[in-house]
Amino acid sequence: MPMLSHLTVKNLALIDHVELSFAPGLTVLTGETGAGKSILVEALLLLLGQRASADVVRQGASEGIVEAVWHLPAGSVATDVQRALDDAGLPPLEDGQLVLRRVVSREGRHKQQVNGALCTVTQLKAVAENLVDFTGQHAHQQLVRHDAALPLVDGFAGHDDDVTAMADAWRSARSLASELGELRTREAEKERRLDVIRFYLDEIESLHPQPGEDASLESERRRLLNAGKLRDAVAEASALITDGDNDALTKVQQAQQALRRAARDDDSLRELADSLESAIAVLDDVARDLARRADADVDPARLERVEDRLDALKKVMKKHGGDLDAVLRAQAELQAERSLLQDATERIAALERDVAAAVVAAAAIADRLSTARTAAAVELGRAIEAELPALGMQNARIVVVVEALMAGEAALRASDGRALTATGADQVEIRFSANAGEAPTTLSKVASGGELSRVLLAVKRVLLDRDPVPVSVFDEVDAGVGGAIGEAIGEKLEAIAGQKRQVLCITHLPQIACRGEHHLVVSKDVREGRTVSHVRLIDDAAREGELARMLGGREITATTLSHAREMLTHAREARARRAAGVPTPVTGPARPGSEPATDKPSRSRKAAARAADA
Repeated sequence: MPMLSHLTVKNLALIDHVELSFAPGLTVLTGETGAGKSILVEALLLLLGQRASADVVRQGASEGIVEAVWHLPAGSVATDVQRALDDAGLPPLEDGQLVLRRVVSREGRHKQQVNGALCTVTQLKAVAENLVDFTGQHAHQQLVRHDAALPLVDGFAGHDDDVTAMADAWRSARSLASELGELRTREAEKERRLDVIRFYLDEIESLHPQPGEDASLESERRRLLNAGKLRDAVAEASALITDGDNDALTKVQQAQQALRRAARDDDSLRELADSLESAIAVLDDVARDLARRADADVDPARLERVEDRLDALKKVMKKHGGDLDAVLRAQAELQAERSLLQDATERIAALERDVAAAVVAAAAIADRLSTARTAAAVELGRAIEAELPALGMQNARIVVVVEALMAGEAALRASDGRALTATGADQVEIRFSANAGEAPTTLSKVASGGELSRVLLAVKRVLLDRDPVPVSVFDEVDAGVGGAIGEAIGEKLEAIAGQKRQVLCITHLPQIACRGEHHLVVSKDVREGRTVSHVRLIDDAAREGELARMLGGREITATTLSHAREMLTHAREARARRAAGVPTPVTGPARPGSEPATDKPSRSRKAAARAADA
């Protein structure tokens, strides 16, 4: 069977170095309050992708390390994990083994690895979510939330495809409805906005600006402003090239003639004479161009026209971003918005048809979900109720009710008025009655903390029948109960472990601890001035002492040892009967005084609170 086979924790809070091997079945973890059980919970949650905090690193260490090895033989769990590995591009399972590693740095540079490869926290979560179902000590409080029952029914019914399709259909319909709303808002102020657009576009389009025109005009303006200086420079350059007997063109021509005469006696000079031919042609072209420029008349009005054009462009550029490129972009955007507004009526009509069709499609999926949920709710309620007598609630009744979601403001509604959400059009409620003759009512109004804990365990037992997750962790789910009810919870946890599932349970109740097939004890002591937590696997002889401690407190007497021995014997015999197929007697009603009249206060710890949130 798939299971957690090994866990290593280094430099985490009070733990210096702990290595644990796990076996199938029910493993219980016990120890004094504050011994470090919560640190092991924290370590497991880190491997599941919980947010890491540098505060958990042991003082004096630079980093804390948690590593786990999972044994995953061929089957649905291995298939799901391999699919997650493939999707993330991580190394595959090797001989059915998966290795998860988390390094928490005091400096905040945390790392996570899967099968030796670095990965993101999101990728780690995607792989690990197929491995562990975690129930914290405050998890029963989640049952009273108004939205708690819907995912329970969906999980029991197993219609994941429709749940996903509903979320997709709702997002699509909401997106179209949002676009329609925005367009209707624009339509309401359409004429005012069109007037603004016309004003800006008329101003821009009347100028017909061209890309790069401002730079070209600036260059021309400088040229016109300096026309006199430029004319003098042209005249001077023209004179140096062509005027007089000592001009540049004459000198080059004379040099060419000299080289051609010399080439009669030295052929190597012929090439140089040919090169001067090209120079003469260039000088002649330049001279002609300079002559044209010198003869050209400067239009006195041109400078005024250029400056007027530049002023007009700068005025528009100041309104639209400071340069001509920004003006041209604004022109394109305004033209697009004008087209959109002019076509708004047609677009609104098209969107109204699209929204109506999308709502019909979403409502059809919601209808399928409602039908499936109604049937599943009846079955789920019966299944949970069937678990309660074994938990000391013989007369308890559970009803799971599915009703149409009508109240409140909703962006989308079906034709019959039901509100459509990402989860469909239903609200689901668990109703409970602990006493015969009393009609079931809202769970949060009538159930005590101890009753909520047992209802949660019954829910878990039912859902785990359909859940392939191989490891279930229960962190002090016995809060608020004791006596015979604790014994019933222990039996239920043992039954869950009997579903080819590995169960890890942290408990303070000996009635639960005695049910473990394997027993780990967490303790702490002081070494070299430092407090260190230890975890050890204990045998049956040591278990008697641990159970006696849990039963009798500080002083362990012969009576408490005898009671502990009796509890272990009873648990072994019950396990043997179950293995042999002999029905286990249903636990009777709680004895007077076996459970407190009011719920015991929960042991509030940081890690357990996080687990409940998870």
